[in-house]
Amino acid sequence: MQDFNVSIYPSTEGKFLASYLHPITKKRIRKYFTNKAEANTYKQDIENKLKINTTLNYQELLTEDLILLFMQDHPRSDFTRMRRYTSDFSETFGKFHIQELSTGVLKTWLDQIQRENNLKEMSMRAIKCDIDTFFNYLVKKEIISESPLTTVFYQKKAPEIGARNILSKIQIEKLLSEVKSFSPGYLYPILKMAAETAAKPNELMDMTWQQLNLEDKEVWLAKASKSQERKIKISAELISILDKTKKTTGLVFLTYYREPFTKNKLRRLVEEFKIKTGYKVPFTPMDLRHSFAVNFLLENGDMKRLQYILGHNNVFDTKRLYGEVLAKKMKTEPLNTFEIGS
Repeated sequence: MQDFNVSIYPSTEGKFLASYLHPITKKRIRKYFTNKAEANTYKQDIENKLKINTTLNYQELLTEDLILLFMQDHPRSDFTRMRRYTSDFSETFGKFHIQELSTGVLKTWLDQIQRENNLKEMSMRAIKCDIDTFFNYLVKKEIISESPLTTVFYQKKAPEIGARNILSKIQIEKLLSEVKSFSPGYLYPILKMAAETAAKPNELMDMTWQQLNLEDKEVWLAKASKSQERKIKISAELISILDKTKKTTGLVFLTYYREPFTKNKLRRLVEEFKIKTGYKVPFTPMDLRHSFAVNFLLENGDMKRLQYILGHNNVFDTKRLYGEVLAKKMKTEPLNTFEIGS
């Protein structure tokens, strides 16, 4: 937020227009003034407010001020990534003091979000967890003693493996071969990295050159709110591709326009590949992570080792998501990944 600024332009009838893009809602705010002095005073007030420093009395700040403070300290957190609900949360509660946000008030808002968007329990759980990163930040700052979402629960039920697009190892090899022919230096390295490391899409989009050790052929995935730190080996082919564009800083994967990837941008790139090549097997980058896990267990991989690779906080999460694979193996009922994938 340190580069935030309000622009002032001369307008009609001798007036002055102050304009800025709100960092949370991403809406353009415009306000007219009769003279430049008033516009400059407004500019200074807004910029000071949106460049909050740590010397302020937190208890006097509104929720929108605390959100801005949080975004300054954690610009790429899960909270700041879900812009749609962040904006709704900010617009709904921005003018409240944080002490006014009770569990009941927040649960009413979450219920409304669920009804309006017809969201499932798992989606609501993800939204709740992402918003909770903001409240947990306030707890660490000792602004509040406990998150008001602590007693709000949503069903934690993993979808059956059959409900996902699981690709067999043969299907993954064929997919990567077609992607390589279609886009060898752009889409292929991203999906190749996803297939080899089982990294989440957001981990791929946020991956920096500092996380890559090309000499040791490994990538370091940092600890996040929902995953643990780990180091994963990558292939010599992937190393060779990345070495051609190696930099000392910045993101590893960028769009054609040298911009950071978003989930929508990556999804559109995958859809473009499917349309232009006629590729029929349904998949998303996240499906490559699930497919890695299933194929790993089918080849007698260790559940504890899989937990480490996936970055799960504990092995129970891994068993919850993929225990079905082991259950079928124990019953000697082979899992037909080709049928599931298609």
